[in-house]
Amino acid sequence: MPRLGTRTLRSRRERGIALLVVLSTLTLVTATVADFQFNSRVDLELAINARDSLQAEYNALSALRLRAMLLRQGRQVTSAIGGMLGALGMDAAMLPSMGQMLEMVPIDCGVLSAITKVAASDAGDTKGGGDEEGNVFNGECSASSHSEHTKISLNAFANPAGNKAVSALIVGLLSNPAFERHFQEDDKNGTHAENPIELVGAIADWIDRDKIQAGNQVGDEDRYYTFLKHAYHAKNAPFDSLAELQMVHGVDDEMYDVLKDLVTVYANSTQIELATAPDNELVIGLIASFRPGVSFVDFFNHPGTGLLFRSIAEMRMLGAATFSVLKVATLIGLISGSGLEPLIDPAMVRQVFTDNQDTTWYRLEAEGRVGNATRRIRAVFQADERDQPFYYFRME
Repeated sequence: MPRLGTRTLRSRRERGIALLVVLSTLTLVTATVADFQFNSRVDLELAINARDSLQAEYNALSALRLRAMLLRQGRQVTSAIGGMLGALGMDAAMLPSMGQMLEMVPIDCGVLSAITKVAASDAGDTKGGGDEEGNVFNGECSASSHSEHTKISLNAFANPAGNKAVSALIVGLLSNPAFERHFQEDDKNGTHAENPIELVGAIADWIDRDKIQAGNQVGDEDRYYTFLKHAYHAKNAPFDSLAELQMVHGVDDEMYDVLKDLVTVYANSTQIELATAPDNELVIGLIASFRPGVSFVDFFNHPGTGLLFRSIAEMRMLGAATFSVLKVATLIGLISGSGLEPLIDPAMVRQVFTDNQDTTWYRLEAEGRVGNATRRIRAVFQADERDQPFYYFRME
């Protein structure tokens, strides 16, 4: 066999090294390009998400502010509609509360787009804007309002005249058998309230200015807190936030999760505003109106209870169609017609509920959605305030 020369072997070796260098370079370049493409894609997605998140935030803010604007102008709107009904010969006293009227008006991006286009047209902007369908706001948004005057006012405990009324409402709420175990099992601090009356007393002690335990003239109201691992004292001042309720003796995490949607630290009314009260608040008020000796179980086992709630639902549906509201006198008539008067005292119903519709405190919830981004806002709004109407504001 012929032998290869030294030069031939060197040439082949050099070609092999060159090929290896080329392949290594191609691999490096491919990896670099792939990394560049990946980073570019990630940066693009981050930019899109940031854009959508900002748009979703502004959508939520726009819906929230439109709802707040309607609430602020509520009295003027109610007065105007009342005058119109009077001109038509209708009873203006049957006009629904502003809260109910606003629930009939959906606040969403479609409404916002329509308002924006009308405002632009009035300003002489004929170009318009928005997408092919005419939507100025991309994505979706919505806002709702809920009256704080339909909830139980914790700070009403500071008023001796309101203490009894508010106590009856909370005791009635906690009389539900579903809460029974909360008065039998210790919480994480190794303590618990023995009954609803003790828990209500602890709430009152948190607010009142003395050091005496409610219902026990020789007891110290701080004894529940001074022996804890992280000791503290009763505040002896009104609640500043609902979260403060978690510090009160007998209110564990699960109890707080239930109470936080049923109580308020804003409105000071000792009565429930019937016109805007949701079903859960309506039930609380009815329980607080029980005659002596009547229990939660007696009420819900009575055959007339189902009839009462069906009648209330029908009245509210009729009211939405005819712009009328459920009145206290009507509620008492439904109670009597359902055969529940032996269980529910009409005089107590008049004390617990009110036809007053002068709502000023609202809890607002707004949501904006664009692409995969969603932003939510929770706020507490005072419709009468001009400088700082938002007392609580949280973006999520």
